[in-house]
Amino acid sequence: MIDIFSNFALQREDILARIAESLQLDATRWQRMESAYKALTTIINEDDGFFKGMEIDIYAQGSVPIGTTVKPLQGDEFDLDIVLHIKKGYSHFTPMQIYNALVQKLESDGRYRHMVQKKNRCVRLKYAGDFHMDILPGCMVVITDDKNIMVPDRELRGWTISNPKGYAEWFLNIANLSKAPELESYYRRLFELKAEVQELPEDDFFLKKPLQRGAQLIKRYRDIYFEKMPQYATSSIILTTIAGHFYKGENSIFETIDAILLRIQQESLQQRLSRLKITNPINPEEDFSEKWDEEPKLYQHFLAFTKDLYEKWQLLKKDFSQSATTYETLFGDSVYKGAIRQQVEKLGKKSFNPLINAGSLIIGGDLRTDRKGNINENIGEKNKRHRDFGDHNA
Repeated sequence: MIDIFSNFALQREDILARIAESLQLDATRWQRMESAYKALTTIINEDDGFFKGMEIDIYAQGSVPIGTTVKPLQGDEFDLDIVLHIKKGYSHFTPMQIYNALVQKLESDGRYRHMVQKKNRCVRLKYAGDFHMDILPGCMVVITDDKNIMVPDRELRGWTISNPKGYAEWFLNIANLSKAPELESYYRRLFELKAEVQELPEDDFFLKKPLQRGAQLIKRYRDIYFEKMPQYATSSIILTTIAGHFYKGENSIFETIDAILLRIQQESLQQRLSRLKITNPINPEEDFSEKWDEEPKLYQHFLAFTKDLYEKWQLLKKDFSQSATTYETLFGDSVYKGAIRQQVEKLGKKSFNPLINAGSLIIGGDLRTDRKGNINENIGEKNKRHRDFGDHNA
């Protein structure tokens, strides 16, 4: 069996995955959002007005279906994007008819009356201090197509085409270009030795593809980088789309981010007289980056952000004693130390390095102290679990 602590690239990969896993939405927030989602579904299905008798499909779009959710920094809200997909041709309605019907339904309900905010293409329900739900109403383009929908645009007072399901399929298909992810291969070997290995991670931890994890980590540093100037932050749809466009099937999280960032630098240099154009892969006529023309500073900050991340990413090629502060800068001090501690606790028991092995036993609380004060694994009072492990040189 491979000792992960003697394989720098694999250990780094495991730490990056643990960091990404720790950045995912916590169970409490998931439960709140799921409850809000179910409540919305019930209200629409039980409507005795505009929506009565309609066949409606309500589903998530954005980061949830493609597996790239990242919990917000302290004080920020997470956004849950929902599609209200009416299974009827758009020619039966006017754009503002379905938009206003949704607004009126929500405002007539005492639970939502003071939560409704009108956006250009969606209706927002704001759950103060926690998250907001953006509801995008839409109708079928043609009745035989279950993916493309027409959605109202308030500014244009007309229809615009969208395809949330198609985008999710595109991103996941790109993510699956990776046929032998390093971390998945490693943990599958551990599963073959399951009798010898305790506390294996949840399936999602090692089954998520490098592109999904890479998008999560890029978005997290985006949040940190733009924390003091959020008005210039690059949108998640641009980051996930450009990551998908430039991903070539790399089998590790590290290589995925490294390659994507390098290709962004190369492409932006080739387009130095204009700008990168990030189009919707499902509808190439839709330019996700059109705001860069209206506000050139947005594009300048995007380039500065990706260049900064690429330069910092190169420092992760050094051993942990030299790169620890870079991990902390990219993802936060406690996040990095938590990943190191968890790695040692979960995998250190099988390490050939006696210091790592001992560290795992100490962290996990698997050591005992006998009456003479001797520390061992079998005799005496069990020691308490140690939670303050964060040695950069682990």
